[in-house]
Amino acid sequence: MCTEWTTGLEAWAEFVANHPELGYRRDHWAFHNFLRHFKQALIDHDAIRFAKRRFWVAHRDRFTSVAFACATGVEATDKGTVS
Repeated sequence: MCTEWTTGLEAWAEFVANHPELGYRRDHWAFHNFLRHFKQALIDHDAIRFAKRRFWVAHRDRFTSVAFACATGVEATDKGTVS
């Protein structure tokens, strides 16, 4: 079964694989460092949510679009679309 939500680390790995031009690594620490800078934007656009067991879940589509907007300095608008 495929849902629109996945773990944050899986969404990160997919994002990095789809955007090699950004130069990010797929590992846990790269995801952690990205969240240090852009966590609030991802939360504000409902791209990530904090799960009870202290890990992140991410919306497959919104995470990709909001993370790309953050990484390229473009302001993301409501629910992950880019202005």
